[in-house]
Amino acid sequence: MFDIDLTAVFHALAALFAGAAAASGWTAAVIVANTAFDGLDRGRADRHLQRVLVATAGFQTALLCIAAGFALVSAAHASLVTAGVAALGFFSNIWTLAPRRDRTPEGLRKKSSTRRVVAVSLTLIMTAVALTSAVFAAFGI
Repeated sequence: MFDIDLTAVFHALAALFAGAAAASGWTAAVIVANTAFDGLDRGRADRHLQRVLVATAGFQTALLCIAAGFALVSAAHASLVTAGVAALGFFSNIWTLAPRRDRTPEGLRKKSSTRRVVAVSLTLIMTAVALTSAVFAAFGI
């Protein structure tokens, strides 16, 4: 009765999941960052943003792994590769922002904002890669 093209459905699902990961990355890196630094003092905003980036990294990685699975099944190879790269990039935020056990030498201050800057930059780059994966999946590439 109905002829359903499963390849097109899997392309759409891959695009949906990769687009959701891109939206989550944008929300964490841009919206939360701007809101935190507008309403909190610098130290609290830095800690809050780091916690948000670590908390969302696993979710974004899972979304992109699901998108990569749908891209694999639907033979959208470029979408598969870009979703995999973006998943690894988002997951690396967990390592970038992991608590450090090394001790700061006496008389020196420990600067943790560099890790946050790297994590936000990485999140923005991986958001663009996830968006590219969604576009590739939508076109079946």
